[in-house]
Amino acid sequence: MNKARWARVLIVEDSPTAARILVDGISRDPRLAVAGVALTANEAVTLAEQLKPDVITVDLMLPDETGLDVVLRVLRKAYVPIIVVTGLPQNGSSLAFRSLLAGAADIILKPLGAQEQLGEFFSDLNERIASLASADVPAHRPSAPRPNRRKASSNGTSLGCVVVGASTGGPTALVEFLGALGGNFAAPVVIVQHIAAPFVEGLIKWLNQETPLPVKLASDGDVLEAGRGYMAPASCDLVVKPGGLLSVTPVQSNRTHIAPSADALFESAAAVYGSRCAAVLLSGMGKDGAAGLLKVRDKGGKTFAQDRRSCTVFGMPDAAGRMGAVDAFAEPRGIGGYLHKLIGQPERTIE
Repeated sequence: MNKARWARVLIVEDSPTAARILVDGISRDPRLAVAGVALTANEAVTLAEQLKPDVITVDLMLPDETGLDVVLRVLRKAYVPIIVVTGLPQNGSSLAFRSLLAGAADIILKPLGAQEQLGEFFSDLNERIASLASADVPAHRPSAPRPNRRKASSNGTSLGCVVVGASTGGPTALVEFLGALGGNFAAPVVIVQHIAAPFVEGLIKWLNQETPLPVKLASDGDVLEAGRGYMAPASCDLVVKPGGLLSVTPVQSNRTHIAPSADALFESAAAVYGSRCAAVLLSGMGKDGAAGLLKVRDKGGKTFAQDRRSCTVFGMPDAAGRMGAVDAFAEPRGIGGYLHKLIGQPERTIE
């Protein structure tokens, strides 16, 4: 094997045609090598144990069991990053998010087959594979917040708004974070989560099932209310305006910066709320949100980032930390507890 191909991938796909496309697209990346292909769930579990791949891609619908079963059975034996690659954004969205809750690292939507779509798909998929292959094994155990530079006040600060950015590994981190906030949290929570457009509604539904804080898809002109969550629509920038109004703006398809943008959200909240803003950067690859987090900190707001040990991918929090933008690193539940202390509310006990 070429030494440059340091990340070994196991593909789990019941369609031989789709499997060949995946093999070809992944193999074109000089960082990646296909270690094997499994057409059934049982074969996937066997090959995962034999080949010990760095990353597994798994389809949700297999002839013998589901992709969720593969996630459960593989992770029961040893941790390996698993990306759910599915063509079922509507009927299969519940299964996809249950796979995340079971330990899968990410979800990505299969392309329809057009050559241009395939190019974009493999550019995205291969970057996710490489990021997951090089990431530390996440530890999803509670840990106390670890202050970085300055200590945030804990004497009942009035928070006008909490803004959150997340990408790969974000959905499960959001479940933990929002669960720690609870349903009566004394500030609105505005969220940017990088996820394929067909999964946004499913993510909101899943969060409402798994956490006590009600979350809705943000609409242009929404007025922020304490104790509610607002999720950015796909391919739109979500920003906060004076008076606690939300602005949703569709972006051009040729824009190079990702949309929705955590940077745009954070910077707008910093401008409106200043020291009454708290910003949270959760697991994700890349650096979106790092510059915005620094703007919040510069305005006197409180800034938090998910710690390395609990991140699926430490990219975004790490980028913020390197810029000096983070007041404290913690796992998601710890960040929620920290915010409760900031506003003088008792921490929520999670069973």
